[in-house]
Amino acid sequence: MTFSTPGRPRRTYETGVGTRILRVLALLGWLGVTIVVLRRYPELPATIPTHVGLDGEADAVGPRWSILVLLGVFWLMIAALTWLSRRSAAFNYPVEVTAENAQRVYREGERQLVWVNLTLVPVGAGVALLALGEDAVALVWSGLVLMVAVLVVGVV
Repeated sequence: MTFSTPGRPRRTYETGVGTRILRVLALLGWLGVTIVVLRRYPELPATIPTHVGLDGEADAVGPRWSILVLLGVFWLMIAALTWLSRRSAAFNYPVEVTAENAQRVYREGERQLVWVNLTLVPVGAGVALLALGEDAVALVWSGLVLMVAVLVVGVV
């Protein structure tokens, strides 16, 4: 099923190999994080950090199962962005979409969303590792910086 906005040309281009690989890497990356968390889950204490400050210090705790909620929320986000990235003809763009530029605009919209999806992996991995008691603030911040860079480059 193809989604598009009425009055816009349909998407006709083929998704590039690189974009398809990045889409799969995001899914595999989060699968790897999920496996690490599930393997360590039995050894977690009854309460784990559920929120950390900008400095990486825990300032809230919650039940051990809350890390499973974190995994689920990130799975939903990554799956939703994976699905949505395939429907770039329906996106809102900061330029007028015409017959001449439609396929290029759609392709760039798809690429941007795939890259944003990929940046969710280090952000989520860092948050999960922090909940596991590891020092992963740099991983969270690097993912957030990459995400902002992807958004800025995509809009420009």
